[in-house]
Amino acid sequence: MTTLTTFRRNIAADNCSSAYLWAQLFTMLIYVGYFVAYTLPLLTPEQPRLYWLFLVKYSIEAACFVLLSHVLLRPVLKADNITTLKRWSVFILLLLVAAILQTIVSYFLSSIEVLKDTDMSKVTVVTDKSDTPLQMNFSTSFMLVALMTSFSLMYLVWGAGYIAWQSRQARKALQQQMQQAQLQQLTNQLSPHFLFNAFNSIRALIFEDQHKAADTVTRLSELFRFHLQAHLQPESTLAQEWQLTEQYLAIEQVRLEQRLQFSCDIDSSLWQHKLPTLSLLTLVENAVKHGIAPNIAPGKLCISAEVAGKGWQLKVTNTTADATQQAGTATGLSNLRQRLQLMYAGKAVLQLQQADNQFSAQLEFNHV
Repeated sequence: MTTLTTFRRNIAADNCSSAYLWAQLFTMLIYVGYFVAYTLPLLTPEQPRLYWLFLVKYSIEAACFVLLSHVLLRPVLKADNITTLKRWSVFILLLLVAAILQTIVSYFLSSIEVLKDTDMSKVTVVTDKSDTPLQMNFSTSFMLVALMTSFSLMYLVWGAGYIAWQSRQARKALQQQMQQAQLQQLTNQLSPHFLFNAFNSIRALIFEDQHKAADTVTRLSELFRFHLQAHLQPESTLAQEWQLTEQYLAIEQVRLEQRLQFSCDIDSSLWQHKLPTLSLLTLVENAVKHGIAPNIAPGKLCISAEVAGKGWQLKVTNTTADATQQAGTATGLSNLRQRLQLMYAGKAVLQLQQADNQFSAQLEFNHV
């Protein structure tokens, strides 16, 4: 009873992918091609009408084959809440049912008046070696057994092909789930990393100016409101990233005052382009923490984004002292590199460059 219920549920809630529909269409073409190739040696050029009759018959049979495989075999192969033994027992039973129905359809088509010339129980073969046609007659029982055996093997091949395709789809889905889980883990790692730095900034302000510290806490709460929404998705638009980063820079500027000077030059056509969540904040935080904050002299931070070739690039540049950038753990940049590889597989890279008193980090997206 459970198996029957599962079978009905799979048919009722069946959603076919476009790949499956194309595969079924390809199955029909293979079916027609196979039987046409099988029949052609038995026909002569003087029988053009027979070519079309066989083509019509095999096309109808192919449609029936695809329909039966979809309605009878596919639901039980998709069922995942019944035991393996029961599933294969039901599959073999339904395979035989499908083969019997397919045989009945084929035999019926050959018996109707329009297609009676396609009856293969009586075959006439004309050879070049003899002017006398060779007449071969097969009994009805023999033809039915031969057809049923042939169709059973064809449904078995279809089932094996579907299982192979389903296994490939399952592996692909599992890889995507693992990738999403890894991306989520990498994104979540940035939360404590950023939180630690933000509270350090507020701690320093408490002893300098309590009012500024209170205002900074307000800004921090606003920042985390965006942050908590942003980290729930692996990608964000450049506009969302800038909105988040702008809050961070406002907090840091309260602490660093004139030591932090920043500018932003972003092409207006790029605001809706997507990039890994928190990537701009990661680059800016790295620039402030390791390039500007350690120096007594004022530092400049420049953020720019522009179209480049078939893609676009995002660049964060900061000044440094003594031609060096303070060493850090590089957790954020390493994290970002991993996410770029997982999400874009080589179509996006992070380039770092140190030149004189300037350090730059550039994200290059070779796609739109």
